[in-house]
Amino acid sequence: MSPARALLSAAVAASLCATLAGCNGRSDADPTPSPSTSLSSADPSSAGPSSAPQDIDVAVYGDAARLSAYRQIADAFTAQHPDVRVTVHTAPDADTAAAQAIDALQLGAGPDVFLADQQNLPALVATGGLQPVDHLLENRGLQFGDDHQRVALTSMSADSRLQCMPAEMSPLVVYLNTRLVPRHQLADSGVVVPHGVDMTWSWQDFTTTARTVAGVDQLGPIKGVYLPPSIEDVTAFVRAAGGDVVDSDFEPTTLALGSDQALTAVDQLATLARDPAVSLTRDDLKSQDARDWFTSGDLGMYIGTRDDLPALRAAKGLHFDVAPLPGMGRAGSVSDVNGYCINAATDHLGLAADFIAFAVGEDGARIAARSNVIVPSRLDTIHEDAFLQPGEEPRNSQAFVTSIRRSEPMPYDTAWPRVSSMVEATVRRLFLNPNVDLDSVLETKLDRLDSRSQSMFDAG
Repeated sequence: MSPARALLSAAVAASLCATLAGCNGRSDADPTPSPSTSLSSADPSSAGPSSAPQDIDVAVYGDAARLSAYRQIADAFTAQHPDVRVTVHTAPDADTAAAQAIDALQLGAGPDVFLADQQNLPALVATGGLQPVDHLLENRGLQFGDDHQRVALTSMSADSRLQCMPAEMSPLVVYLNTRLVPRHQLADSGVVVPHGVDMTWSWQDFTTTARTVAGVDQLGPIKGVYLPPSIEDVTAFVRAAGGDVVDSDFEPTTLALGSDQALTAVDQLATLARDPAVSLTRDDLKSQDARDWFTSGDLGMYIGTRDDLPALRAAKGLHFDVAPLPGMGRAGSVSDVNGYCINAATDHLGLAADFIAFAVGEDGARIAARSNVIVPSRLDTIHEDAFLQPGEEPRNSQAFVTSIRRSEPMPYDTAWPRVSSMVEATVRRLFLNPNVDLDSVLETKLDRLDSRSQSMFDAG
């Protein structure tokens, strides 16, 4: 692990390196500025609440359900602190939000608090415009090691500091159409489909399930599975096979897709994805996307995140459950992680930290959990009914919790967005182009990706 991420190695488990100050060996270096104003009595530098109304700007992103949750969190914060007005700014997605934030940080402008995802964190750190949040939130009583997901904390850290406070950690899972997946029939054949406390299944059981579902009507409209050609899915399965997509998650110098483990994983993924009797083809996806195939009842298994839950629940006649990703030797997953960041140029540092502490605390996390799309990074919340929602589909919501535990951080580098786009373009052709001879080109293409990535990582 590189010094840039040394913050959260083994010491994270011990309350985030004794609340982070001991991790970098510089207890008084790069001190956190004292908040200009704070509502937190736990903050020794607090000047106390002001009698005049105070304003902070908070920028978030996402679809309507997600934005509604963020607005509710802002309203709840204001309800507790009537002298503070929170103006919420929105963007449609993480990349748009990051581009706006990078432009603003380079100018010393922008909102006081903004939401960013793990993929865009290196570029945000590179601007020099982020205010690390560790000491600020420690002063507000946040128990990093006890209350929040370790992998999420690692994902939002750099330069031996917690750059942004994790808000969400949403893992990849497998949604199952329970009318198409014959659990009892498969169990009689010795095939394990996770349910209840049984949270592990093999790649062989997964593929058998997909072929059984598709076999109902052979080449008819019902398909067994769709495997997204995304870097997140490839990373999860390569790690499950015992490999990784890069040589070092924290200081990558090259892709590692040419390794035996990665080659085996991609080969198995592509072989299943290219079978038109089992998987959605390129022509199938022209008529409607994979989630629509699932909600219409013609797809047995769909890999997605909790973001998909509102659309699945709204689908008339759809009955579904959820399971972790299958293993290829071991169980694994990856998670989308985002967090609240503070603009170093803010004039309201204390209020910004107060807002983040509230948003990731008990009240804010419960609001996020009830949104049906957000998986809070707060550990206790994902075990509560607000998140698990007993009585609602999916019945096996514990699979989200299991998948979080199996997740590891995605690679950290300013070049990673460009490298991952290159990988996805190649994987998409391997998965969806029937004219590509997999046996003759797979190893060559993956080795070529490894070679091309080296100059991209060098350039940063």
